[in-house]
Amino acid sequence: MAMRCKVCNASKTTNVDQINPNVNWECQICGNILDANGFIVASN
Repeated sequence: MAMRCKVCNASKTTNVDQINPNVNWECQICGNILDANGFIVASN
């Protein structure tokens, strides 16, 4: 499964078994901190 950044549309591929809906991730392209749905929770 791939999650997409809603800002720059970059994708992050994850294993379905490893998805935790409470974990935020940093987009490697635009540097924003995103939630599991790809929406910004913090920006640089």
